[in-house]
Amino acid sequence: MTETVRGHAGPTAPTPMDAPRAAGVVADANRAGAAPTIAIVGAGRAGSALAVALAAAGHTVAAISSRDRGAAESLAARVGARPVPSALAAIRAAGFTLLTVPDAAITPVAASVAGSGASLRGRGVVHCCGSLGVEALAALRVTGAAVGCLHPLQALTGVASAPLVRETLMAIDGDTALRGTLERIVRSLGGHPVVLRPSSRALYHAAAVLAGNAPLALLATAAELLAATGMEPGTAEEGLISLMHGALANAGRVGPRAALTGPVARGDTATVAASLAALEDRPEVAELYRVLARATLRLAGEEGRRDMAQLLDGRRREDPGVPAERRLSAGGSGNAAGESTRHAAQGARTPGLERRTTPESPFPTEDSTCR
Repeated sequence: MTETVRGHAGPTAPTPMDAPRAAGVVADANRAGAAPTIAIVGAGRAGSALAVALAAAGHTVAAISSRDRGAAESLAARVGARPVPSALAAIRAAGFTLLTVPDAAITPVAASVAGSGASLRGRGVVHCCGSLGVEALAALRVTGAAVGCLHPLQALTGVASAPLVRETLMAIDGDTALRGTLERIVRSLGGHPVVLRPSSRALYHAAAVLAGNAPLALLATAAELLAATGMEPGTAEEGLISLMHGALANAGRVGPRAALTGPVARGDTATVAASLAALEDRPEVAELYRVLARATLRLAGEEGRRDMAQLLDGRRREDPGVPAERRLSAGGSGNAAGESTRHAAQGARTPGLERRTTPESPFPTEDSTCR
């Protein structure tokens, strides 16, 4: 799906579909290995974090443009740039421009700049969305600009998250004239550039959403359960965040499989059955628990955990010595824990764990990094 960029041997020969080729700021920067001046269009969460990270890395941020004039002025003052009134003005002010606008605005902004009739030969314009490819900026090729993508695989939420840019994987793609510049900018930020094929973007973005957004939904859901036990919500969140930090730190040290803890990894079927029974009045949360437990079981491996697999698949554990007609006469298909396990778990339920249903999926559908 991706190819880690290990080095750059210099500019690649021009191809007919790329624009521009051997002239202008970008081509000169590629030949000399120089860092171009940079402009930012969009002073929101990702744009603010990247602008501060770029300035801290020694880049000259020349111009900031945003629909929110106040945000542009504030960010420009912070990084020593000039606030400008439009995307076109920002692109003209620098050799390399990052479009950190909302996903839906990328193509319209490109079309608006292209429609101005301005010549942008020798300049590079790059969007920072994970789900869209280079084609989102295709309109700019008529201006002579080189176009590309640079997506940091990180949760950028504004100026305070700028330090997170270091050590971040960054997916890049772009016209030949822009590749060397993209690689150097990523490396200057302490990031790791990987070339992402266009056909892989949907899978890449799905992975980003699962890793970057789903844990937050999971945190909120788990915090609701703890709050229902009578725990103060802030205390619940702090405790769970500490737990999640610990799990991730362990995974970073020994890998996800070796870092697994908990009842699924132990093969403790009774505890998982009790948890599912306690969640009966919260069907959406019970299904989330079951789905994630199945994923945990796949990671841990099913060997020695056959009862756990049957439980999570919703099958009753059957005694092969009991005739089928007796099993059927026991009544219904039941869940995997069986009626006896369900009743035994009643005492484990916490008073006040009232029914709450969530009509929407707990998983967000958009990656906030792109905004």
